[in-house]
Formats: sequence, structure tokens, C-alpha cells
Amino acid sequence: MPIRDFKAGEEVSGFFAVRKKELKEYDSRFFLKLELGDASGRLDAVMWEDAAITNNQIEVGSVVKVKGTVTIYRDDLQINVRNIRAAKPEEFSLDEILPRSKFSKEELEKRFVEEVGRIKNLHLKKLLELFMTDRKIFDAYLVAPAGKLWHHNYIGGLAEHSLQMAEIARKVAPFYSLVDVELLVTGALLHDCGKVWQYQAVGFFDYTTEGRLVGHINSGDHYVASLTEKIENFPTELAVRLRHLILSHQGTAEQGSPIVPQTPEGFVLYSIDELDSKMGALARIWEKEKKAGWSEYINLIGRYIYWGENRIQT
Repeated sequence: MPIRDFKAGEEVSGFFAVRKKELKEYDSRFFLKLELGDASGRLDAVMWEDAAITNNQIEVGSVVKVKGTVTIYRDDLQINVRNIRAAKPEEFSLDEILPRSKFSKEELEKRFVEEVGRIKNLHLKKLLELFMTDRKIFDAYLVAPAGKLWHHNYIGGLAEHSLQMAEIARKVAPFYSLVDVELLVTGALLHDCGKVWQYQAVGFFDYTTEGRLVGHINSGDHYVASLTEKIENFPTELAVRLRHLILSHQGTAEQGSPIVPQTPEGFVLYSIDELDSKMGALARIWEKEKKAGWSEYINLIGRYIYWGENRIQT
């Protein structure tokens, strides 16, 4: 049974990723505080018996088998764990542990190839084709998440988000004569490519060392610059304008961009990214709650969301 379907009072048994663990003391007794997750969500858990021993036997990022009871603590569900052990690889499927896009890797690749096929600028087309032939990186791009917790945080989320942005870009660009649509689409496809190096799957999505110390914007800029250098006579100004899209796509220093948008394409790409990332996040929250009226308070954006009283719960 997935976490999202848990109800208070139920006995549960299943495989979950250990997202967090902390050995704590209360009233002269040790207990183990955990956060467990699967493809449907995450939930706090607590274990009292043999807490210190168990703490040494399981690792953050590992998959474990858990037996326990779902209870309510401070108005939230949690699992009171009776038994927990490391899971064997043959006992579980990663599809049960990590969420994934509704599109398969093959479908995402097909859509990417189609987008590249529509590019007429020979330099941008060659760059995207070079990206696709770098199979180690391109394969990682097709399965990487676009975020850890906020938006498109599932296998295939990066490609899904980038392709959606490219599609929006093609629809929006004709309204603005200053915008180079093919540069904008290329920027949409590659703006987050550095997330290939930013995230790793360890039972859940977490930052790599490079992701923390360098960041996906810098990694993506470095990679795209290296691709342009491999293409004979790639125009210097075009390379700089494309790199600018990667470096400025999050809009401000407070949001993580080392520079602000300073080209027509930069302004549009930032706006498209804001739109698709926020709507992706709202879709995730709706899927979790699926109840009309107001959402729970959302800390990351500091507000509630009103779904309406008659929203169809699909």
C-alpha cells in the first residue's frame, strides 16, 4: 500500500526509502526518528525498541522493509515502527520507491528528437544533435528529476519540464517580434541540463557534491559552452546569447541566477520557467490532496492555494 493511502489505525508492511534518521533521547530512553518515503509521498516514523542498534544498521538513502502501525501525532500521521530491516535488491522495484513521469524515457526522447527536427538554425541544430549523441549525458537528462521536492521531482521530470517549456516557447514567441524563437526553444531544452550533475537517486532524490558546491546553472553553462567549442565556426555572439539564457533563467540572484535576464529571449525564458515550474508544483500538491476548497499551507511559496469548491477530483 502506498504512503498516500495510509489511514490512522492501519497495520502496514512495505518497502520505503530512508530519507532522514535521527537518534534522540526522551525520558532516559533512546528512540529513532525517521522520515520514510515511496513513489507516492513521505511520512514521519518513530521506533522505540532497539533504537540505538537499528540506527547503526540502516543508512539514509537505503531502502528498508518496515512493519508498524499508522498513528496520529500532533494532528499528522506517522508510523510507529515495530520492525525494520535493510531490503534486498530483489525484494522491491524502484518504481515503487521513486516517482516517475507519465511519459516513458522513449516517449521523452522521441519528443526531443521532434523538437530538434524543427530547428532550422544550423548551428543550434548541430549543438542539439551533439547533445543527443553524448549518450551518457543525454540518457541521464531523460531520467533526471527537475527538482528535489518542489516541481517535476520525479524520474523523467527534467526532460518533461524542458520539453513543455519548449512547446510553450513556440506558442508564445510569435507574439513578440524581438524574440528569436529558435534560440528561445534551444534555451528551453537546455536551460536545466546541469541538473544531470546536480541530483542523484539514493532511494530518493538528493544533491550531489557538485550540485551543492557548483550548482546546476554553472554546470549547465560549462557543458553547453564546451559543446559550442566542438562545432566549427559556431558564432561567438550566438554562443554568448545561449549561455546567457542558461545563466539568467532563474531571474534574480535571490532565486539562484548569477545574472539577471538582459535579452528578449532571457525575459521570456524566465517567465516560461516560472510558469511551468509553479504549475508543475501545484499539480503535485493537488495530486497529494485532491480536495476542493483550500490547500494546506505551502511553506515554499508562503500561501494557501484555493482550488475552488467544484473542482473535479480526477
